[in-house]
Amino acid sequence: MPLLPAQLERMEYLLGKSQHTALTPTEQDELRRYVVVEQPQAQDVTFETLVTLGLIIVGAYLLYKYLESTA
Repeated sequence: MPLLPAQLERMEYLLGKSQHTALTPTEQDELRRYVVVEQPQAQDVTFETLVTLGLIIVGAYLLYKYLESTA
């Protein structure tokens, strides 16, 4: 099941926030849920790996959105 636009936006926010300050445990869990929707095997990865995967997922979504808008 792909992420909903609101979930993707929230995931972007959490990833951005994680670059400047530590996320709360609740926010970390929320970010993990979003990443696991797209990559189920990410359930048990480290938080650093989770952030990397999240950035890749967001980048892929943005690229897809861009390509879709130019078609």
